[in-house]
Amino acid sequence: MIFLILLYFFFVSGPWNTLGLPEDFRPPQTLPRNHPQSIFIREEGKFGTRSIYNILWSCLSTIFACTWLAVHPNIPASGDSQWAILRRRVTIMGYILLIPEYVLFWAGRQYYGARYFTKKYEKKHTGWTRTHAFFLIMGGFTLHDGDKPIRVLEADEMEELSEAGKIKWPTITEEEIRDRSKGDYLSKTIVLCQTTWFIGQCIARGAYGIAVTELEVVTVAFATLTGVIYFFWWDKPLDVHCSIPLPLLEDHPNTVKDDVRKDDTGPQITFPPEISDQKIPEGVVNHNPFQSTSIQVNTSTSDPALTRMQRFREFRRCSCMKHGTLFGLGCVFTFSPLKRFINDMRDMANCETRGDKTLRLPTFYSPPIKINYENILFVFLICVSTCFGATHCIAWSFHYPTLQERWAWRISATLVSGLPISILAFWYSASVFHPVTDESIWMKLCFEFTESIATAMAIFYVFSRIALLILPFIALRALPLDAYVQLNWVSFIPHI
Repeated sequence: MIFLILLYFFFVSGPWNTLGLPEDFRPPQTLPRNHPQSIFIREEGKFGTRSIYNILWSCLSTIFACTWLAVHPNIPASGDSQWAILRRRVTIMGYILLIPEYVLFWAGRQYYGARYFTKKYEKKHTGWTRTHAFFLIMGGFTLHDGDKPIRVLEADEMEELSEAGKIKWPTITEEEIRDRSKGDYLSKTIVLCQTTWFIGQCIARGAYGIAVTELEVVTVAFATLTGVIYFFWWDKPLDVHCSIPLPLLEDHPNTVKDDVRKDDTGPQITFPPEISDQKIPEGVVNHNPFQSTSIQVNTSTSDPALTRMQRFREFRRCSCMKHGTLFGLGCVFTFSPLKRFINDMRDMANCETRGDKTLRLPTFYSPPIKINYENILFVFLICVSTCFGATHCIAWSFHYPTLQERWAWRISATLVSGLPISILAFWYSASVFHPVTDESIWMKLCFEFTESIATAMAIFYVFSRIALLILPFIALRALPLDAYVQLNWVSFIPHI
């Protein structure tokens, strides 16, 4: 089997690869000056050839390296499966591809939160650093009653318990936190060097007048944007799976009351206050995700009595019974994912509470702080978003297989450049017209109108992003000749 695989790659990527630089058998004197083979003749040794496989490998590996290490998720719950942890991380990676500005805004919110708590606690507690602050806001400390976890602590809650003498302030060092992280400065530096090399290669191709593919332009845009995300999350630990327990002191065994009890079988069950003292039968779970009963399963931990596929089948059955087969399936495969997508967008911009989560913080959580940083972050985000969209406009006059693809690229690049400013403006207007400040009907109508317009523009933006992700791969079927030319960087290094 290994021999067959090697044989396949030998014939596909070997000397018989038809996707390399096409040869022109005309005499060199008759070739145009910008012809790829005339470039080889003028500056022999500085150029080589590459194939479509080389282009794909270079671009996709750079995008994957940037997005994979750029994602710094919050700490999962102790009962979360590896599949659930991986699913959240892949989801964030997908959001970086579709709505990178929202992920950037979420990273910026956590960055300012870490700055705030660093300045707040570094004078009171020796050794407190920005890494500690990031570890705190990603759910790094959990309140324990003996060996039983009670809930993950937010910053203000941990400060209140510490000042009341109910817990000890954590004494973990920065080195110990970094030891829990799966990433270090070396891995991040390697990725930054890889992206810098890729951007430098594209600039050099443009300087020599050699064609740059649309896929390479998209890769440059992602590399630039993820560089900003790296800046925000540089001190945030990467891929930490376990929080640090903070036990209640023995002098205060009953000072912290909570309505969460942990069943011996594993699932986290939440009881409302009115029945918190009643005895609940063992093994009771809520099999219907749409019915609100007095017993609710906390989705932050896995439920062994109901698999994910069973929950999906139950969801599909209830939807078809409620809306009919056709509309029910449409709700399952269209409206439900779209609703979750929109809710995640709102969480990236607004999530500041633990919500119904007990042993972990929400995926897009950022702590509330008592400083006004939104205006600065909005202006910075608008500048970065405009630069990100303008990078796609570099390919405005590139070679495209058809005229329709050229105009599709131009329209999508224009929308990606301009829509973020409009979306942020309407979201800001919606916050001004929020009915919490004024209960009048006029304010409610203005709030709903501005929020609906912002949501509609966000959907148009997503479709434009999808178009800019699909068009580069379609364009690979008919690249210009000089797109197969490869710079030979060794020839530019002085050597004997």
